[in-house]
Amino acid sequence: MTSPTKALGPPRRRLALALALLFSVAVGLLGHAPAAAVTGTGLGPGHLWRGDDVSWLGTYRLDDGTQAFCLEAGKSSPVGNHYDTTTGGDVIGVSTDDHARLAYIARTWGGTTDADTAAAGQLAVWTITGLNGHTQRYYAGRANERWPIVLERANQMLAEASSAASKSVAASITVELSDDGTGLIRPDLTVDRVAGGPTSLEPTHAGTVTLDGAVFADGSTTAVVRNGESVSVVATGDAAHVTVNASVEFVDLPYGRVTTVGNSPAGSQMILFSGGVAASASEAASVEQLSPLPFQPTVSTVTSDTVAETGTVVTDQVTLGVRPGDGLLSEWGRYDDAGSWRPVPVTVRSRLLGPFLAPVVEAAAWPDDAPLVCEVALEVVDGPGTYSTPGCELPAGGYYTWVETIDPADTPVEAGRDRVGSWRSPFGTATETTFVPWTPTISTVVSDAEIDPGACVSDELTVVDLHPDVPGGVDVESVLVGPFAEAPEVGSDLGQIGRLDPDLIVARETVATSEDGTYATPCVTLERPGTYVFLFSSEGSAAAEDGSRIVPAFADTTVYRSEMTTVRQPAPADAPAPPARLAFTGSTGGGQPLLVALGIMGTGLVLVTTAGALHLRRRRPDRGSETACRAVETDALSSFGLGEAR
Repeated sequence: MTSPTKALGPPRRRLALALALLFSVAVGLLGHAPAAAVTGTGLGPGHLWRGDDVSWLGTYRLDDGTQAFCLEAGKSSPVGNHYDTTTGGDVIGVSTDDHARLAYIARTWGGTTDADTAAAGQLAVWTITGLNGHTQRYYAGRANERWPIVLERANQMLAEASSAASKSVAASITVELSDDGTGLIRPDLTVDRVAGGPTSLEPTHAGTVTLDGAVFADGSTTAVVRNGESVSVVATGDAAHVTVNASVEFVDLPYGRVTTVGNSPAGSQMILFSGGVAASASEAASVEQLSPLPFQPTVSTVTSDTVAETGTVVTDQVTLGVRPGDGLLSEWGRYDDAGSWRPVPVTVRSRLLGPFLAPVVEAAAWPDDAPLVCEVALEVVDGPGTYSTPGCELPAGGYYTWVETIDPADTPVEAGRDRVGSWRSPFGTATETTFVPWTPTISTVVSDAEIDPGACVSDELTVVDLHPDVPGGVDVESVLVGPFAEAPEVGSDLGQIGRLDPDLIVARETVATSEDGTYATPCVTLERPGTYVFLFSSEGSAAAEDGSRIVPAFADTTVYRSEMTTVRQPAPADAPAPPARLAFTGSTGGGQPLLVALGIMGTGLVLVTTAGALHLRRRRPDRGSETACRAVETDALSSFGLGEAR
C-alpha cells in the first residue's frame, strides 16, 4: 500500500483504519462480488510503518492458510476482501520474462515467515509491476530502520530472479537398446530460463520412470530416476521385434512462469499467491528393435497321396510354424535386410524313405538303415506358411514315409543363422506315409500255340515282385476261354471274367504263389476246334483287420499272343470207291434220252469193233495180232471209266 509523504497522527491513523475496515465490511455485505475462492484475513510477515501505523510492506494472510503479495501499488488493502483466483502463464499484465520473475519470487519467498524477507519480496514485486510513481526507497522506508536491509535484499531478489527464473520446463526420456536386448534409460529436464534460454539440468530432481516391454535390473517396471542419470534395462517379450515404451513424470518442479493471482470485486489490488505453482513435466519415448531371441521352427507335413501306384510322383505338403518356449520367440524370427525387416530364411530338406515291407510305426528316431528314395530341398524365404516340395517317384510296392530337417547352417549368417533352431521330424508319422499296394507282375505263356483236337494245353505263369512276406501267399486263377471261330484281336480286352458268357469258360485252374518264380497250371484237354485264350485274376492277399491287403485284387483280361492256342480242324477221312454203274432203265430228267442214245451208240460201236477184231484174229492168228487186240481192249475199258484198270 501507499501512504502520504507526511506522517499521520495517531487519531487520524485509527480513523483511517476504521474507515477502511468499515468499507471492506460494507462491500462484503452488499454481496456484489461473486462467490470468492479466498478472503484476505490480515497481515502476514513484514513491517508496519511507525510513521502512521497503517502503511504496510510485506505479505497478507488468506483464509486458506496461504500468503500473498500485492500486485498493484497504490490500491486498497486486500484485508477483508473476497478473491477469485486465476492460474496460468499469462494472467498478469506484464511481459513473459517478468511473469517468470514474479513466479520465481512467489515460489521462492512468498511463503516466508521472516519480516525482512517478506518486505523485500513485496518491494521486488512492485518494482516489476510498477511503483505507482514512487521509488524503491520510498516503499523501503516502511521497514523503518530496517529499510537499508530490505532495499538491498529486494534488489538481490530481482537479480536472482532474472538469472534463475524460467519461462517453462520440459522433460524428455531416451531409450537405447543393444542387439542383445539390453539397454539404458535416461530422463532429462530442460529449463527455459529468462537468462540463457533452454538449459539441461544437472541431476537434480527425481522422476518416476515407467517401462513397458522392458524391466529394470530388479525385474520391476517402475523406478525413481534422477534427471540426467542413466539406468540399465532389459527388453522383454517374445515377439519378433521388441517395442520398449518408457515414460517419465516429474512433479513439484520449481520452474516455469505459471502463477496464481486473485481479483477482488471490491476493487482492492490484485494479489500474487505465495509458493507459485509447482510445475510438472512428463514425456514418453519408445524404440523398436529386432528381438535377439532365437526361434524354433516346426514342420508338419502331409503327403500328396496316402495310397498310390508304382510310378506315382508324390510330393510333401510342408507347413512351417513356430514352437514357443522359455527364451524363444513366439513367432518367426526376422532379420534386417538393408533397413527392411524380413523373415529369416530356412531350408527344409525332405527325404522320402522306403519302400518298407511292413507298415511303418511312428518313432522319434529314424532307422539307420532306412532305404532312401530321394531327397529334395525347399528354400523358404517368406516365413510360416504352407509349401509343396518337389516330387519323388515311387519305384515299387511298399510303405513310404517323409522325414524333414532344418539345419541352421543352410541360413546365411547375415540373415539370422544364429537365431534359427534346428529341426528334425519324427519317423513314420501317419500323415507323411504313402502305401503302394504290392501288385506283382505276372506274365503267361501257353504251352502250345496250336494243337489237334484231343490234345491238352497248360498255362505257365511267371511271377515277379511278389511281396516276400505275404501270409498265406497269393492265389492266382488261370481261366481258359473259347473257342472263338475267329481269333480275338491281340491287345483287345475281353472284359471282366465274371461277366463273360459262361459257355466261353472252358477251365479255371488256381495256382498258389508264395514267391517270385514260374508256375504251371494243369493241362486242359481241348476237343472243339477254334482259338482259346488264357486270362488270369486274383483276389489278392488275405485282408488284415482293418480291411487292407498287402497285395490287392488284380486281373489281366487282355488278349496276348503268347496266351492264345488254336485247336486245328480234324483232317478229312479217305473217300470210299464209287459203285459200278448199272444199265439205265429209266429217265427222270430231260438229259436222260441223250445219255441213253449215247449208250446205245457206244454199245453198237463196241460190238462192231469186237466183230472186226474177231474177224482179223481169224484172218491173222499170229502172236503180234493177239497183242494188239488186247491193247485195244484194255484202252477201251479204262477210257470210259467202266471200271478201274487193274
